[in-house]
Amino acid sequence: MTNPKALKEYFKIRVSGGVRVALPLAYLETAIGIEPQSICPIPGVAPGLLGVIDRRGILTWVLDLGHFLELGAIPLKPGKRLRAIVVTSAPQSGDRVATPKEYRVGVARRVDVVTPKEYRQPKRAVACIVEELEGVFAPPKIKPIRKRLKSRLRPLFGHVAYSNRSGIAILDPAALLQTLHTEAIATE
Repeated sequence: MTNPKALKEYFKIRVSGGVRVALPLAYLETAIGIEPQSICPIPGVAPGLLGVIDRRGILTWVLDLGHFLELGAIPLKPGKRLRAIVVTSAPQSGDRVATPKEYRVGVARRVDVVTPKEYRQPKRAVACIVEELEGVFAPPKIKPIRKRLKSRLRPLFGHVAYSNRSGIAILDPAALLQTLHTEAIATE
């Protein structure tokens, strides 16, 4: 993830009970509602991965973020939509990505243009189930986390955003997706 101090806006979510975390706004693709029955379970995956959903022809993993962070699972109730945010491994720039043809002919000149090799590797994304979406905020102060964390959670949380005299841990989206990938390989 980019230096957290360089990012200006964050999105606050309530993961479980009173536990809140912040995610860099640039790494959020969208907020969605998910019908529990639309989740296709996949056996033998990392804890908290509920399965996949079809989002406009793209299969997207669904993660119970509270369960994954060892805070307890969110109850799945038939007929009750789940709140989720789609988190990506790279920032959303708002600019479109160049097509392979544009790249070859040199029309594409934007900073966020990808190379042909990267074009074949789409951004990873996961739909994170949360209790509540609380909104965008711009913390005036960000500091490194000083408290001890469980070794499994250390790569996920490196900084705290301070706003209104309270601190909110910043979840690193790239580290989250990398941890999911690593744990998925370990369970195979």
